[in-house]
Amino acid sequence: MLLPSLAFGQSSGTLRSFYDSRGSFAGSSVTRGNSTSFTDRNGRFDGTSIRNSDGTTSFYDRNGRFTGSVSNTTPRR
Repeated sequence: MLLPSLAFGQSSGTLRSFYDSRGSFAGSSVTRGNSTSFTDRNGRFDGTSIRNSDGTTSFYDRNGRFTGSVSNTTPRR
């Protein structure tokens, strides 16, 4: 399980750090607009997620290959 730690107020995007269940640093992400890039604990690029205009999110691996998508199926109130 990864737990995010948030850091706000950065002009280049929103930075999040992730920690494993033992509290060790596991990686980070930077969100700019509708795109989020992920890096592993060593700072190596790991992949990207992009929020699409239709409400889905697409995921790409470190080589830019599409790996899957997700959509919110919770009914709106």
